[in-house]
Amino acid sequence: MDHNVFTSLLEKYIDGSISTAEKAQFARLMELPENREILEHALQDAMLTDKYLFPVPAAQTDRFIEQFTTQLHEPPPAPVKPIYVYRRWAAAAAILLLLGTGAYFWYRHTPASRPITSVTPARPLHDATPGVTGAVLTLDDGSQVVLDSTGNGVIANQNGTKVLLRKGQLDYESGSPSAGISYNTMTTPRGRQFKLVLPDGTKVWLNAASSLKYPTAFTGNERKVEITGEAYLEVAQNADKPFILSAANNVTVKVLGTSFNVNAYADENAVHTMLVSGSVQVAAINGDAPVTLQPGKQAIIQKRSGKLSIQPADEEQVLAWKNGYFYFDRADIQTIMRQISRWYDVEVEYKEIPDKKFSGTIPRNVNASQVFKILELTGNVHFNIEGNKVTVRS
Repeated sequence: MDHNVFTSLLEKYIDGSISTAEKAQFARLMELPENREILEHALQDAMLTDKYLFPVPAAQTDRFIEQFTTQLHEPPPAPVKPIYVYRRWAAAAAILLLLGTGAYFWYRHTPASRPITSVTPARPLHDATPGVTGAVLTLDDGSQVVLDSTGNGVIANQNGTKVLLRKGQLDYESGSPSAGISYNTMTTPRGRQFKLVLPDGTKVWLNAASSLKYPTAFTGNERKVEITGEAYLEVAQNADKPFILSAANNVTVKVLGTSFNVNAYADENAVHTMLVSGSVQVAAINGDAPVTLQPGKQAIIQKRSGKLSIQPADEEQVLAWKNGYFYFDRADIQTIMRQISRWYDVEVEYKEIPDKKFSGTIPRNVNASQVFKILELTGNVHFNIEGNKVTVRS
């Protein structure tokens, strides 16, 4: 089949002009490997050329195409009013996959069509810039060091342990503690994230609006730390001294040597612990019995009840924050805005709450207004920005 025929059918399918016979033909052609490659290239080209976007991981493209192919074999959904956006159709498809009713709605650039009037964001008086590397270190005596502006070198010496800042990362150089153990707290305000290496060599990445309390030297039979917010840890192996993390005042994660992510924000209903490698034991105080996680699984502990459940985890989605982008999978707007408010340090107000679900990826290195424009392409949500406040309505 000629390449142009498949491309023509693809565009007809997207703009809704495809006939029943053409749709059946298109469904058959989608099963040919060479045509799948055409769609893959179209998606990746759009991601590379659109100023709001970035290359999509191959695994995500595969999942999108599988969902798209499934849609071809399903009965057509009820007619929907078309929304025309002045962007390349592939870019609109790849930016944000809208699962409003279980179907993906794709819209393309149609110069001859009159666009549906929509509310666009007011010219922002304060267009929040994306978060950056930075944190506040609270020393044992209560004094604080703002790491955003601190130069490289030794920034503190606590009971024989040097605290060093090297190229935006905090390290501890342990000596022989002279007068007991000191405790430090690393705090990332909203709009900041930071990486540090603990005295035992454990690496910690802190997401925005998070904190980690830890000793400047690990003594005794355990290595204990406390976390709020979200962090990814690569724990240094030490079978004789297990690593124990406490989160949200009632969740403990016991580790020997592994990589995992924990999400324990105060404004979330549950604590999520996702294991990347190794093995961890997760427990809720006064809750269900402890469970041992396997890689690729996550433990979800409800804060109110302490109920614990184990579910498969999407590592790409869970670690998206660490890798520089937002990843939404059938997320409601409130879930999305909680992440945005932490990263851009904005306040959120709701005039109306859209009942739609959103899926897709957006880079974290663009301004807030660009994120809102991408979300508005779905036609189901609108934003107004005034100062540092964002108003959401459907």
